[in-house]
Amino acid sequence: MMRALLGTLLLAVTSLSAYDYALKPVRVTSDVHCFFGKPEIMDKTNNGNIVNSCYIDAGEGYVVVDTGPSYAYAESAYNAMKKIKSLPVKLVINTHIHDDHWLGNNYFTEQGIRVLGSDDFKVSADMSEPTRMQTYISGEAYAKTKPTLPTEMISSDTTLNIGNQKLELKIAKHKAHTAKDMVVYVSKSEVLIAADLVFNDRLPSVRGGDINGWLLALDELDTLKAKHVVGGHGNRTDKDAAAMTRDYFTQMRNEIRAAIAEGLSIDDTLKKVTMDGYKKYKLYEGTHRHNVEASYRVLEWE
Repeated sequence: MMRALLGTLLLAVTSLSAYDYALKPVRVTSDVHCFFGKPEIMDKTNNGNIVNSCYIDAGEGYVVVDTGPSYAYAESAYNAMKKIKSLPVKLVINTHIHDDHWLGNNYFTEQGIRVLGSDDFKVSADMSEPTRMQTYISGEAYAKTKPTLPTEMISSDTTLNIGNQKLELKIAKHKAHTAKDMVVYVSKSEVLIAADLVFNDRLPSVRGGDINGWLLALDELDTLKAKHVVGGHGNRTDKDAAAMTRDYFTQMRNEIRAAIAEGLSIDDTLKKVTMDGYKKYKLYEGTHRHNVEASYRVLEWE
């Protein structure tokens, strides 16, 4: 009897000590809800809650787009969604290889749920080193997280019919934010989940990407004529939610090209292309110079 009581108490303590992100879903349309992260760098205070993750109601179950920075995040998000409608998860989609978007995968794979991503995970996801989240967020928040790649990978655009939803998965034709950025278009409600091709509230980061390919990708997304655009970072979800990203990179490219034509070195270009109008956005100080440097190295070879 005493052992049973101690076991019950231990289970209760363990449950209470599990990290809860206290996530709150935001309604984008009647069938799409999203969790919006903070415009910050990951640390032990926000514990990686810096990214957007979305749930699509397909009638018979949910489709999850990006699982967030940890097992605990994925669990917290799903628990919050069950309060809106208690549905099983039918499919998980990973939009790209950056770990803030997919480290919650094993919460779902351990339940036998399939995870779909691009085949760039085979090439670019380095599983040999500790993840950024493991390094920068608290051990409590990272507990139970096991970096888990998608169980299925695709190399080209794919259309899925799941429950009452038709989902168009589109892979950018050029290197943009990453080598292969995937977006999800929910045709019934005209919602585009654009992941990290779209930032607002904070500056986008082009390090490891390509400014030209990114702008081409945004042009391709425009052809969908979505009524709602959800980025990977930032709270804006109207049809013009990509405007800041496009305007920022367009101005940057123009100014860098002018500097190159003037014969300026990369150091002088960094001093000149400050784009002060964007200082109001979060993470300007830690991001902008790196964006200029990375883009200069691409544009000088045009």
